[in-house]
Amino acid sequence: MSGRAGLYVHFPFCASKCPYCHFLSRPWNASDGRLWRTGLEREAVLSQKPGLAFDTLYLGGGTPSLLEPADVVWLRRLVGAHFDLEVEEFTLEANPGPGSDGLLAGWREAGVTRLSVGVQSFDDPVLETIGRPYSAAEARAFCRAARRSGFEAVSIDLMVGVPGQTPKSVESTVGETLGLFPDHVSLYILENVEGLPFEEVLARRPVEEDTVVESYSRARAALEAGGLRQYEISNFARPGGECRHNLKYWRYEPFLGLGPSAGSHIGSARWTNTASLEAWAWALGRGEPVREDIVELDPAAAVREALAFGLRLVEGVDLAALAARFEVDVEALFGRRAAELAGEGLLVRDGDRLRLPADRFLVSNAILSRLL
Repeated sequence: MSGRAGLYVHFPFCASKCPYCHFLSRPWNASDGRLWRTGLEREAVLSQKPGLAFDTLYLGGGTPSLLEPADVVWLRRLVGAHFDLEVEEFTLEANPGPGSDGLLAGWREAGVTRLSVGVQSFDDPVLETIGRPYSAAEARAFCRAARRSGFEAVSIDLMVGVPGQTPKSVESTVGETLGLFPDHVSLYILENVEGLPFEEVLARRPVEEDTVVESYSRARAALEAGGLRQYEISNFARPGGECRHNLKYWRYEPFLGLGPSAGSHIGSARWTNTASLEAWAWALGRGEPVREDIVELDPAAAVREALAFGLRLVEGVDLAALAARFEVDVEALFGRRAAELAGEGLLVRDGDRLRLPADRFLVSNAILSRLL
């Protein structure tokens, strides 16, 4: 297979674990950090090279901003030595913190082009509720410093649906966000906390669904009015500021993940790496595979997944292009159900293009379950 793919590297450490986070992470220590570095070195050597050129590099976690600039230089050189890289976008996820000006400049000099800042809110009580270890003032200062540091793009993550949060406070946070002139904003709803510590918080302080819908709707309108165009259910960008790496997921393009718990999708196969730092590193040390949950997709299953991801995009999916790509009769598989849903106002069909109406984004899962 040939083409331009995305390369993701998972950093499985945080200063402390947020109570709502379901990603693989644990508190950082030097010994575990060395284990991660050694594992990455071995995985880079052992990973199959599927004839792909990688044009995006994404360092996620966890909290990759715990890394020093020298560590980022090491990582960039490591993957550059083992993969065909033509990087046009290099994203590093960061959490706000005091005294970060030197780090920010160092990351930029190390080749990071895009900084994704996990602010979540500029409201101190909201930050306290979700266990974020910084104040709103520190978050503002970090974002301003990031803006000054010369990154080609700065993205800010926001969250709605937090206990005690009101639509008005969300609107205020969005206003502050726009005042920081980000190129991109991700707007997430707090959900999927089953089995996590935050489940108990929501049980004690439930959030009304209508409040979440109003918060999201107000934030969406304010971001659009501020020049950030919605291009995916949870993502907004100025023209040209869309996250190229994440677009690969939604457009069902190939990507390879390195590190414990990292996911990959290349050709007709997708898989996830072992979700344990020790098991991942030890297996690599013995030259054993770390891939789990390997799925070989037939064309019909691949089309189904491509639709599920592609309909998250405002642009929707070109059904004719999908049929040609997978050599599947998409109309025979989904045409009747798509027509029914369009008749109910739950989908929009415009020639070969199928998309979700903007006012139905928050019920997309229910619509997709009927379509697919």
